[in-house]
Amino acid sequence: MSSNEFDEVPSVNIGSGGIDPRDFQAGAHPVEREHYVAVLLLESAAEAADYRPLYEESFVLLKAESEEEAREKATEAGKQQETSYHNEHQELITWRLKQVVEVKPLEDATFDDGSELYSRFFRNYDAYRSFEPLLSDDI
Repeated sequence: MSSNEFDEVPSVNIGSGGIDPRDFQAGAHPVEREHYVAVLLLESAAEAADYRPLYEESFVLLKAESEEEAREKATEAGKQQETSYHNEHQELITWRLKQVVEVKPLEDATFDDGSELYSRFFRNYDAYRSFEPLLSDDI
């Protein structure tokens, strides 16, 4: 086969996995990917007049070559979490990605016991406490 014949061989879908075709290009060096954590905010909605939206904050682990790629993958992950279903009152509940809040590289990607996955700084503890129902003054 000539090199042109290889160019026309179609790719084969092998499902999700860790194979990157760029790793098999002649003369290519393996692409270094970093671990990132993305904070996603999802919102529920319903047509019922008295429905109060419910929000979910989700932390997603990603591997990407850049923060831009990680943000794109975070958006895709959030879209994959979108769903609709009927609740116990037969109301249609729809979950949608509201926002990719933040994408940060992981400082410690060893994943040992106690590895920090995400942190953020804030000044208004009262505001934080007002939306965190599991928060107490006890450690």
